[in-house]
Amino acid sequence: MTIQDKLKIQTYLSIVIVIAGATHVLFGIYFVYQGMRPVAALNAFDVLVYIVAFFINRAGKTRIASFVIVLKIVLFSLTSTLLFGSNIDAHWFVMVAALPAALYLDFTNKQRICIVAAMPFLISLQLAFPLWFYPPFNMDDNTLLRFLFANIIVLSFILAVSLNAIITRKISDLQTKEIDAYRHKSNIDPMTSLNNRRYAELFFEKLSGDSPDKPLLFCLIDIDDFKSINDTYGHDAGDAVLLATADILRRNTRQTDLVCRWGGEEFLIGFIKCTPEIGRKLLEKIRKAVEDEVIQTESGEIAITITCGASILTDSSIKEALSNADKNLYEGKRSGKNKVVI
Repeated sequence: MTIQDKLKIQTYLSIVIVIAGATHVLFGIYFVYQGMRPVAALNAFDVLVYIVAFFINRAGKTRIASFVIVLKIVLFSLTSTLLFGSNIDAHWFVMVAALPAALYLDFTNKQRICIVAAMPFLISLQLAFPLWFYPPFNMDDNTLLRFLFANIIVLSFILAVSLNAIITRKISDLQTKEIDAYRHKSNIDPMTSLNNRRYAELFFEKLSGDSPDKPLLFCLIDIDDFKSINDTYGHDAGDAVLLATADILRRNTRQTDLVCRWGGEEFLIGFIKCTPEIGRKLLEKIRKAVEDEVIQTESGEIAITITCGASILTDSSIKEALSNADKNLYEGKRSGKNKVVI
């Protein structure tokens, strides 16, 4: 169970405790008014239990608070049947306790099964009480109190089901956001904050299925002599070079373009709706920006260059276009580096 799940359960239980406690306060006033002081005393004890459970729940011990509430409701149901007989239908309070416990509260699956299994037994036991005990208060002539009991039972069911639905939906929304955030994070390169190769592959799948506007220009970009930079200045300097290159690529592309770290010191750009002529100008601009950049590191200033190999995607497959871009990158490296080959 996630932290969000536990917090939502804690909130749900707090709401139930407050509403139930307030209801018992109103019952207590009515019992005193009717001169039913033993029942009023029992009701005052119920309110005290709710207050204790509320603070237990606020302390984060939701399962203990849940158990206290369920046990209190069951005992209240048993005691009410003893005092008033089964004609007040107080035995159905057992179901009020079992419903949120089975659906939502922080119990294990085994505990939920035990609670639900015990419910028919407790109800049957209370139905037998009038055969063993004579209730000291006759409820037959007290229509108002019977009406209150009946309504609190119905409202308790509605409250439990409604809150369960609301909180469950909120948790589902939170989980969806968590999944989306995880997916987003899994598509980002942690070093450069550019998209990673996994995202590029998803981008290619979308292109294959959507029949995108063409032409598209794919370009593989490699930092020249990156191994030598690492060996000479250290890996921290190499990281600074990667970050500076990523920043230049980010500044010189559109939001609709694909920009990702392909792997190591290699980057990939996918220019949407881009002809070879426009692509060459854009890539020359990027190449020149990198060449002019002076990167400040703890080991001193570093100047770098990049080589770009690009290929246009028309009727060929994406795999073929990337293969051609890779061949052009190799040609650029072989013929002197720091250039754009399309």
